[in-house]
Amino acid sequence: MSLFQIDYDSGFCGDDYPVIEIPGSKSVAARRLIIDYIRGEAPEYVNMPRCDDTLELSAALRDLRLGHSGNRYDLGSGGTSMRFFTALAASIEGFDGIVDCSPQLRRRPLSPLVDVLRAIGADIEYLEEEGCPPIYIKGGKLKGGEVAVDTGISSQFISALMLVSRLWASPLSLGLRGEIVSRPYVEMTKRLLEMSDDDSAPYIEGDWSAAAFFYAYCLLVPDKDVRIGLLRKPDLSVQGDAAVADIFKYLGVESEWEGDGEVVLHGNRHVIDSRRSMSVPVEFDMGDVPDLVPALAVCMALAGIRFRFIKVSHLRHKESDRLSALQTEMGKIGFAVETGDDFISWDGRRLPMSKEVIIESYEDHRIAMAFSIAAAKLHHITIRGGQCVSKSFPGFYGELRKIGFVIRIIY
Repeated sequence: MSLFQIDYDSGFCGDDYPVIEIPGSKSVAARRLIIDYIRGEAPEYVNMPRCDDTLELSAALRDLRLGHSGNRYDLGSGGTSMRFFTALAASIEGFDGIVDCSPQLRRRPLSPLVDVLRAIGADIEYLEEEGCPPIYIKGGKLKGGEVAVDTGISSQFISALMLVSRLWASPLSLGLRGEIVSRPYVEMTKRLLEMSDDDSAPYIEGDWSAAAFFYAYCLLVPDKDVRIGLLRKPDLSVQGDAAVADIFKYLGVESEWEGDGEVVLHGNRHVIDSRRSMSVPVEFDMGDVPDLVPALAVCMALAGIRFRFIKVSHLRHKESDRLSALQTEMGKIGFAVETGDDFISWDGRRLPMSKEVIIESYEDHRIAMAFSIAAAKLHHITIRGGQCVSKSFPGFYGELRKIGFVIRIIY
């Protein structure tokens, strides 16, 4: 994998207010693509992200429209795409094909969704390892009705069922076992289903989880303001990760809105210093916003703000085991991070830092982006496999260049 050498020029003189262009939300996009496929429509979307996950799901749906029997559908590394497409294929009469994904995604759990689909009549067969892709699906009219879902691993299973249930013989009635992780993603699905009949040209709002990395930058470099375009105000957004604005406001990064769609970020040194001097770690419940953990963990430690994040156990089932990845890689840059079954924390303890550090990305876009931002404090960092940011934010490094980052790629 390529090495990304990232330096930060603190004396960089670019535009006074560089406009960071973040991609549309891939979570919103995936839901809209499934909704509109079921409606038999392919509208012109506004701000559709051109990231790997969205392109792979779009390609699979395009092939599905062609209706070839025996096709192999490859969903790449998109966990959301894989789960949504599996539920859709199982619910379409006449579907006959293999659904597969990247080796990395083959390690992530699929059996909770397959078990539910089988219980209401789906014909699904594991082709290699039990519980994991690739799978063979023979679609049919599922009976629907009451289904029981284990909610402790991923909200994507619930959303997948909600999106395709209009194809079933009976309406969906959910019986949920346990506390729903990432509940706002289920609320996003519900809202988009309700809104779908009103949009002639659906707008894919900017990705709040991508914006989190630029909030992190302003926490580390509070003297440099950043302007972000294409974001909806938190009270208008369908994304749970819009909570990033309130979280960072507490930490010392303020959001000044210039109408719905553009925000200027300001670091407040007084607030940042007060958080740094707190006698106890800042504690956040991250159960609803797990995608924010990598950015927050890295930037808070580098800002000297001790933290404890709880309700994060499902982060072990993402593109990487994010708790283990953060603990290992933050140790390389001098932070003694602790993890447990359902927490990750830093109590202020430091570790020796070697002169030449190479951060492993684990082919996880959020790990790569979080440590890229670390260069704003460390001045230099090297990341192996930084190209994985294309999963959600292909233009990430180009946007960093606007605010003083210098990126060199060694193949």
